[in-house]
Amino acid sequence: MLNDSEKLLDLIDEDKEEMIDFLKMLVQTNSENPPGNEEPVAVLISEKLKDIGCQVYLQEIENKRCNVIAVVEGESKDKLLFNGHMDTVKIGNLREWDYDPLGAEIYDGFMYGIGAADMKAGLVSMIYAVKAVIKSRAPLKKGLMFTAVIDEEVFFKGTQALLAANTLTDCVLGFVSEPTGLEIHTCLKGGIEFTAQTFGKSAHSGMAYDGVNAIYHMNKVVDALMKYNDVLKNRIDLPGLKYPTVNVGRINGGTGVTFVPDSCEIEFDRQVLPGEDIAEVEKEIFALIRTLEAEQQITVDLRKSQHFNTWKISKDAPVVNLLAWAYATVLRNEPVFAGFPGYCEVEMFAASGIPSVVFGPGSLNRAHRPNERVKVGEVIDAAQVYAQVAYDFTK
Repeated sequence: MLNDSEKLLDLIDEDKEEMIDFLKMLVQTNSENPPGNEEPVAVLISEKLKDIGCQVYLQEIENKRCNVIAVVEGESKDKLLFNGHMDTVKIGNLREWDYDPLGAEIYDGFMYGIGAADMKAGLVSMIYAVKAVIKSRAPLKKGLMFTAVIDEEVFFKGTQALLAANTLTDCVLGFVSEPTGLEIHTCLKGGIEFTAQTFGKSAHSGMAYDGVNAIYHMNKVVDALMKYNDVLKNRIDLPGLKYPTVNVGRINGGTGVTFVPDSCEIEFDRQVLPGEDIAEVEKEIFALIRTLEAEQQITVDLRKSQHFNTWKISKDAPVVNLLAWAYATVLRNEPVFAGFPGYCEVEMFAASGIPSVVFGPGSLNRAHRPNERVKVGEVIDAAQVYAQVAYDFTK
């Protein structure tokens, strides 16, 4: 006779082909951000959740942009939160892709496409975990909530709206299905994003001696950031997160080769590790640039764009224990604990009083780059683990 865990695994197994077909549909549906038109993905997800028996609501944030909120009520108001985002980064240069970024093609056990790992696979795993619990017809003493949000890749407008509307008031534990390669991630990098601008004097390149080249000034800023980045390598070393970094991600300056540029702008970020003080890091960056201005006799307009806090949770926390036990039960192996090397919204849930953890299919080192992919087997494994988590929470 099958036990409850075995029944759940069978329910996931019954749906695995449908699960992968649904993931294909999501990957084939473009939700690049910017511009962030997540509506077509939201429609697919909301229809699927209605089909499996959830109460479904759409929370409109902007035109053609809405969160999906699904609820399975239990006897008490307490709920477990499953959360993921629907937007993806930009596809980028098509010539660097070996596979159609919207094709969701499967080769050698991997599905390829933008958002396959980050994080449409995680969304699908959670949706089918909820479906398995509903199909099990087990009495639910506690409930479930699933949220698929917009704008995680840029400004986090979706999760901010959930929290502002008190949508998550009844959620007592949370899970974010970012790509962790099925590792349990219990800490998170934070970050600060900056914009810096240098100024010069325009002139014809034939008389460049009459101008002041703003790009040359910016080169001094970039050089200072590179040296600072090298210093950070020896500051701290955390398992899974390594050391803090500075990355210049965008540069824009000048209008053409025959002009001396009078302006140049960069965007860069400083990753912040748990244990570092984010306010002190911000002061350090400003002090670095102010010192450079004085030494080089240049003017730099430095502005902070936004920041993301670090996050850490104890391995002994109930939400971590719940996931670790489910992992060991379902996959018959001990989980690996690590840190998430990017930023995700788990920190926002934790700051709002919802103890949360990060776990999902796919690897972050395959995201935000051409030929993004996810191992199909991990999508199914994650669904099984999350089904066990949801069942154990609700019973």
